[in-house]
Amino acid sequence: MNKSDIIEDVSKEDLLDQLQKMMTEYSNVDSEVTSLKQENESLKAQIAYLKRRIFGSTKETYKDPNQLELALEVEEKNLEDLQISSPEEEVIEVVKKKKKAKRKSIPSDLPRQVEVIEPDDVPEGATRIGEEISERIEFSPGKLYVRQIVRPKYRLPEEDNIIISELPSDLIPKCMAGNSLISQFIVGKFYDHIPLYRAQGIFKRSGIDFPKATINGWIRKAAELLSPLYKHIEKKVIQSDYIQADETSIKVLTDKKQGATHLGYFWIYYAPNIKSCLFTYDNSRKGSVPESILKKFKGVLQTDGYQGYHKLGNQKEIIKLACMAHARRKFFEAKENDRTRAEYALKKIQELYKIERTNQEKELSIEETYLLRQELAVPILKELEKWLKKESLTALPKSPIGKAINYSLNLWDELCQYTEDGSYIIDNNNVENKVRPVAIGRKNYLFAGSEEGAKRAAMFYTLSSMCKMADVEPHAWYTDILNRISDTKPSKYDDLLPQNWK
Repeated sequence: MNKSDIIEDVSKEDLLDQLQKMMTEYSNVDSEVTSLKQENESLKAQIAYLKRRIFGSTKETYKDPNQLELALEVEEKNLEDLQISSPEEEVIEVVKKKKKAKRKSIPSDLPRQVEVIEPDDVPEGATRIGEEISERIEFSPGKLYVRQIVRPKYRLPEEDNIIISELPSDLIPKCMAGNSLISQFIVGKFYDHIPLYRAQGIFKRSGIDFPKATINGWIRKAAELLSPLYKHIEKKVIQSDYIQADETSIKVLTDKKQGATHLGYFWIYYAPNIKSCLFTYDNSRKGSVPESILKKFKGVLQTDGYQGYHKLGNQKEIIKLACMAHARRKFFEAKENDRTRAEYALKKIQELYKIERTNQEKELSIEETYLLRQELAVPILKELEKWLKKESLTALPKSPIGKAINYSLNLWDELCQYTEDGSYIIDNNNVENKVRPVAIGRKNYLFAGSEEGAKRAAMFYTLSSMCKMADVEPHAWYTDILNRISDTKPSKYDDLLPQNWK
């Protein structure tokens, strides 16, 4: 059989069928290669992220690689080499002047314990002509003391009657603990992040052992007393016209299985216009949770783009803002995946933040801030949007850079909305800073003991964050408010808030 006979035996249909099969196989292989590439890029990004978390700095610092750095100071190791000399001129040595560190003065309001040290063998007739005073700050561990309240009784001379002063109101009637001690446990756990068992050990070293169940009972009673003030703060935050929202997880013990925990969530709402913060707790991260809190809210809502906030029933009455810091973080994490694209986006976002720093440094008014953003920020945003749309056509959607680009494009209108009003803020960092104490506490005490315990924690985190924002000493505030709250009318609760407290 010759060659022509073989060709005749193979029909055109068979050849086309075989070609179609080959093309299908090629397409499958090509699709598999693309999928493997995406998986490889994703795994590389995960490894880079984990390495950065374990070994690297947590700061999301970005420096423009094209920016020149001015060497204004000379390193000490090069001083010997930096000598200018000539046959006719004397040698000039470059010497680096060290700035003397200024010592901070000791606060004058600290109590002084005077200790006089007389010289040995002072001869008789010596005249004292002055003294040298040196001060050192010393520390004595906090010590317990007993507040003994004495109330004299008096019999009236002409009446068969006895008078005596009223006993000051206690948080818990006939309780051995005073309000200052209970405040210390509250501040220790929810401000300084010290678990109760550690606080229990600290007081045990001072000579008294408080059972943990007893301490929990004191805190529970304090929460009941402070609950109206917490509700007052909640009302003020929700009635404000600008809220920044975020959420973070907390493990909570479940009663379904001994020792088991489930994941609950603290939802944080910060009102920048009135500098008030609200923590709430729920065992779910569903969109129904913020909807129940913000159902009557009207104004500006700034979030990180979580879809749960997009299910609010009053959407038409809400102006949505996104967080530029979250968009920036996506590109920062994509640097290991695609440095060129990531650095371009980071540079543009850096220019936007430079404008915001100018606003703060010059203390511009709301109107001036708006005009500056329109003049400088809007053109940068338009340029960045054009670049994002172009790069989205070639970036792999599941790669870190692809996710960063798509994240920004999906929230673009909300990311740019801050330029429409000088009072708006470019990012959500204010509310994220309120989340950090929870993260620290989570590492120390690991979980909440119950759902009710988590709700109490939300209340104490609210009050403690308000103290921190107002730069108020928390122990003094808690002690005073626990003494006064029972006798304060709801209409006067504003006077008890840390920013108004005296």
